[in-house]
Amino acid sequence: MKEKIAQLVIDAAGSLNLKVDDVLLSKIAVTYPDPKLGDYATNAALILAKEAKIKPLDLAQQIAEKIEMTDLEKVEAVAPGFINFKLKTELLLSSQADPEPIGDRILVEYFQPNVAKPMHMGLMRTAIIGDAISRMLKFLGHHVESDTHMGDWGTQFGLVLLAYKKYGNQGMLELDPINELNKLYVKINEEAVKHPQIHEDAKQEFVKLERGDSENRALWKKFVDLSLEKFLKINDLMDIQPFDNHWPESFYENKMPKIVVELKAKGFLKESQGAQIVDLENQGLGIALIVKSDGGTTYLLRDLATFIYRKSLGFQKQLYVVDVRQAHAFQQLFAILKLLGHMKDGEATHIDYGFMSFKGEVLSTRKGNMVLAEDVVATAEEKVAKIIAEKNPNLADKNYVIKSVAQGALKYFDLSHNRHSDIEFDWDKALDFEGDSGPYLQYAHARLSSILRKFQITNDKFQTNSNFQIPISITSTERQVLFQSSILPEVAADAVKDFMPNVLANYLYNFAQLLNKFYHESPVIAEKDEKVKNFRLGLIAKARSTLGKGLDLLGIEALEEM
Repeated sequence: MKEKIAQLVIDAAGSLNLKVDDVLLSKIAVTYPDPKLGDYATNAALILAKEAKIKPLDLAQQIAEKIEMTDLEKVEAVAPGFINFKLKTELLLSSQADPEPIGDRILVEYFQPNVAKPMHMGLMRTAIIGDAISRMLKFLGHHVESDTHMGDWGTQFGLVLLAYKKYGNQGMLELDPINELNKLYVKINEEAVKHPQIHEDAKQEFVKLERGDSENRALWKKFVDLSLEKFLKINDLMDIQPFDNHWPESFYENKMPKIVVELKAKGFLKESQGAQIVDLENQGLGIALIVKSDGGTTYLLRDLATFIYRKSLGFQKQLYVVDVRQAHAFQQLFAILKLLGHMKDGEATHIDYGFMSFKGEVLSTRKGNMVLAEDVVATAEEKVAKIIAEKNPNLADKNYVIKSVAQGALKYFDLSHNRHSDIEFDWDKALDFEGDSGPYLQYAHARLSSILRKFQITNDKFQTNSNFQIPISITSTERQVLFQSSILPEVAADAVKDFMPNVLANYLYNFAQLLNKFYHESPVIAEKDEKVKNFRLGLIAKARSTLGKGLDLLGIEALEEM
């Protein structure tokens, strides 16, 4: 409906001989005003008034008079120049169908673990954000696939190899591979502070790996296999969708030489102090290192090969969910791809996110002060178990609910924040069953489900308007519930426009609060008028369906009981 409202406004402006170019069009917005004012509002008159040389309010009135009223109950111009729209209430009764398939192919890269490093809370953040964005894109009709792009190549792997050769123990490796490798990684980095030569030695270990050294290749394969087995537990640990593709950095080993040849043939590759570089100074992006002076390849070269390979498979857009520290690297990547003619604007986006800390400490693998994902989940489950024991000790399927609520609490705490923000994790807020939290939304869904169970009602009963009819009069809150239940696809579209899951999270929280108001104002069990009672039950069924789907888009389980 948002798009339809926008088109009605543009058509009305055209009938007044107003020119709406792309620049003006980009500034015109259709938003959700205070419900007392209407369902939708636009700033179009405020944007077009200067060009038209008309007072904004006068222009708003002229546009409002030209709007076709087929689906609208009311169109009103208000100071200083907004136009408010109210839909016909019966229009809100029809079930909101899922969007039609779009047909484009999108590759979302997220959860990029590095071999020999355990899953920490910072790494878990890319999985949570990437999974939610993938779910929303699929819901909106896009063909979406995911890729983990595991870090199993590069100089950091040289550090792991060197550390294992210096301090490693085969028995400890077999017993606890990830933690053992991480201890070695932390130890070698500590030693490198005292002895800088270690970095040079590590580079040589990686060069030997690239050149096929049998010992290093055997160790590399062992470390990769042990790590991948551990990493894929994230799918169950946090209810993340199974990944569609596993193309690690090493996958592109035989695809990198072709990129070097192309860069050289097109005159972009230069030699600098023995290294191969691309000069991006004229774009304000500095020097891009492609091949190191010792012959070792770089992240950037692998990323060039990655994008080109995935594009060759037919992906029209590639999304990279990676923390903000890599912003410069992605700017260089996209700039070189454009120079080579492999990428146009809009074909790739870096979806950056800030840092998550506990007690003010930024998580770091090298320094060893990580907050491990498994520890955080275990703590969450322990805290949720205590809360449920107090609130509902006889709850059926208690273990399943505890796990789902813990996951929901962690996911929602992350996704409800602006992804650009740095976050300090707060257990009290994350597990507040009565505040802006995942458990609060899950409880709202369980409460709706409980009411419908009492009347032995399924959503199917209200799929047709004959079973879901509006009484002669309804309250303003009931109408708000009806409207909010109908706009989930619009909200999801708004959320993916700039890849901001918090837009959807905030909508769901406000919706749950509205439902709480509805319970207090509009009783169901005590209602004697059967038509009114049926309407309210239908409203609850519709709201439950919307809330459940919205939670699913965030990757949060919509529970029937809590």
